[in-house]
Amino acid sequence: MRAVALSFLIITAASAFQSGSFHAVRINGAGRLQTKRYSTPEEIPLSTKLNRSTSQNDLVEQLESSQLTSTLSSDLPEWFEELAWKGVILVLCALWASNFAATKLVVSQPGVDASMYSVARFGVAAAALAPGAIATLKKSKVDMETLWEAVVCGSWVAFGYLGQTLGLMTTTASKSCVICSLNCVFVAVVAEVWRVSRSNVETKFDFTRMIPAMIAVIGVAIVELKGAGGAPTIGDALSFAQPIGFGMGYLKLEEIMAKKPDGGLAVSTIKLSVVFLASLLMYELTPLFSGGASDFALTVPDISPILASPMAMTGILYTGLVTTAAALWVESIAFAKVSATDASIILTTEPLFAAFIGAITLGETFGASDYLGATLIVGACASAVLMGSNEEH
Repeated sequence: MRAVALSFLIITAASAFQSGSFHAVRINGAGRLQTKRYSTPEEIPLSTKLNRSTSQNDLVEQLESSQLTSTLSSDLPEWFEELAWKGVILVLCALWASNFAATKLVVSQPGVDASMYSVARFGVAAAALAPGAIATLKKSKVDMETLWEAVVCGSWVAFGYLGQTLGLMTTTASKSCVICSLNCVFVAVVAEVWRVSRSNVETKFDFTRMIPAMIAVIGVAIVELKGAGGAPTIGDALSFAQPIGFGMGYLKLEEIMAKKPDGGLAVSTIKLSVVFLASLLMYELTPLFSGGASDFALTVPDISPILASPMAMTGILYTGLVTTAAALWVESIAFAKVSATDASIILTTEPLFAAFIGAITLGETFGASDYLGATLIVGACASAVLMGSNEEH
C-alpha cells in the first residue's frame, strides 16, 4: 500500500511536469486528499512545502485508510458499486438464513446441546477476528466509550443468538427465521420512541408506525396457528428473543458506526466475545437448571461430542467462520456502503432463503398458510422501513 501511495505522488508530479504547472498535495481537515495548482514553485506556500517534506509518512498512513483508498482505487461507476454492495448484502442474507438449518443439524448430533454449540461457534468466531481487532486497537482507533458501547451492543446480540439457539431445539428453522424477521418492525417502533423521547422540541408519537407491527402480528398468528410447523411450542416463544436482541443490536451498531466508521473489525470482535462469554455462562448454568443445585459445578467445556462428529465439526466451522465471523465483519463494511432502507428491505427476504434451505437440508415443509403469514410479515417489514425512509427525506 505504501508503494501505491508513493506511486500516486509520482503520477501527480509527472502530470504536473507534462502540463507545465506545479501541484501541492495535502490532506484537508475532513481527511480528503486535495491538490492545488501553481504556475511556479515559488507560488507554493511555505507551510505546504514543509508539510510535503515532513509529513510524507502521515500522508501514506492516511492513504491507507479505507476512505482514501476507496476514493483512489475505485474506478467503477457509483451506481455499479452500490449495486455490487447490495448484492453483497443479499449474499449475507442467504448466509444468515442458512444458520437456522445448520444449527438444527449440529444440535441433533449425539451429545451436542445448545449451550455446547454456542460456546464452540462463537469461540471460533471471536478467535478468528481477534488478531485484526488487536491490530486496530493498537492504532488507537477505538476509545473506551466505543468499547463500552460495543459491549452493550454485544449483550443485545447475545440475547438474540441464545434465544435463537435454544428455540431451534423445539421449533422449525422456517418458523424461527420468520419470527426473526420481525426485527425490522421492532426497530421501526423503537426508533420512533427514541425520536420522540430525544427530541428537543415537543414531538408526538406517530401511531402510523404501529400499522406494520399489527400486520406483522397477524402474519405471525397465521404461521403459528395454521402453519405446517405444527402447534406453537416453547421454542417459538424463545425465538422472539431474536427480533428484540438483534433489533436493539442493529440500533446500537448504527450509533457506534456513525461515530467510529473505521472501528468495524474491533466492534465486531467485541460483540462476538460478549456472545461467547454469554454462551459460556449458559453452558455452566445448564446443569443447575436441569438437575438442581447439587449438579452445579464450574467445568471446562467438553466439546468431545463435536470433535467426534464430522457433521458437528463442519457445522461449527461453517457457522463460526463463515456465517458469523466473516459475515459480521463484511456487514460492518457493507452497511456503510448501502442505505439503511435498501439494506433492511433486502434482509426481509431472509425467511424465503431459510424456507428453501430448510426444505433441502431438513425436509421441512412450508404450506400455504406459512407463505401467507410470511408474506404479511415481509410486507410489514418493508412498509416499516419505507415509512422511516420517507420521514427522513
